[in-house]
Amino acid sequence: MRDQTRTCAIIGFGRFGRLLARILREEFLVLVHDRQPDPTAARQLGVEIVSLEAACAADALFFAVPISAFESAIRQARAHLRPGQLILDTCSVKIHPIDVMRRELPPWVQVLGTHPLFGPDSARDGLQGLRIVFCPVRVSPATLHFWRTFWQRRGVQVIEMSPEEHDRRAAYSQGITHFVGRVLGELPLESGEITTKGFEAIRGVIEQTTHDTWQLFHDLQHYNPYTPQMREDLIRAFVTVMLKLYPDDSRLRALARAQRARRGAEGSSQAILKSRGDSAGSQERSEGIPKETSEAPTER
Repeated sequence: MRDQTRTCAIIGFGRFGRLLARILREEFLVLVHDRQPDPTAARQLGVEIVSLEAACAADALFFAVPISAFESAIRQARAHLRPGQLILDTCSVKIHPIDVMRRELPPWVQVLGTHPLFGPDSARDGLQGLRIVFCPVRVSPATLHFWRTFWQRRGVQVIEMSPEEHDRRAAYSQGITHFVGRVLGELPLESGEITTKGFEAIRGVIEQTTHDTWQLFHDLQHYNPYTPQMREDLIRAFVTVMLKLYPDDSRLRALARAQRARRGAEGSSQAILKSRGDSAGSQERSEGIPKETSEAPTER
């Protein structure tokens, strides 16, 4: 059966929420809810600011709130939901929000985890060639096809994977980029007459990562269970290079020994995470869609 989405609501009208509104308004009536709404921005985008209850009447409900505020936002909205609705998160991590949605949302709503791999800056010149990750949890084939096609028509590549695989990869891509960008941002690096293209590329990373809020950086580092290992690996790589430069430095050698010991202790916790990912994947395959939502997911 064809998906019948006509209205979309966005919870959270910050930078990404506004970008999402600009994209969705091409095909849908868009409602937005925010604790501190910006009427001017809403008017410019042609979207309507509404109460939380009114937003929760939409066919599809996008949560574009900080990762650390996601659970609270879901709990506030759940009393207003109705059968067949599609609930989507847009968080940059996936294990945490999907755990929250599984635990807090009723079984008669559809759930789709997403991570748009772009933001207002990277999408400034359009969506062509950008990517979005889908982590289906409880969603009908018709609804999943509808939203996959929606993004593909705009030139966005849709990548489907488990939350665990997403977070493992994201820790060593987005997570490490933001961490290194913030670290380098603490140094007095300035462009000048003798700077190289490589240096300017580093400056670009600093500017891109520090342009995002500290809240996003904090949440990326705290809500992805794979980022602690990423940071340890980064420090280990730093020490390895330093030891190649100064092989007789006793302090560096002691630090390397301590890191090896810590790595052995962390190996067991990583095995637990992998086991959790395997069992979660089995749960997703068997979870399915409740009968009342699989046949007419959003016809209300």
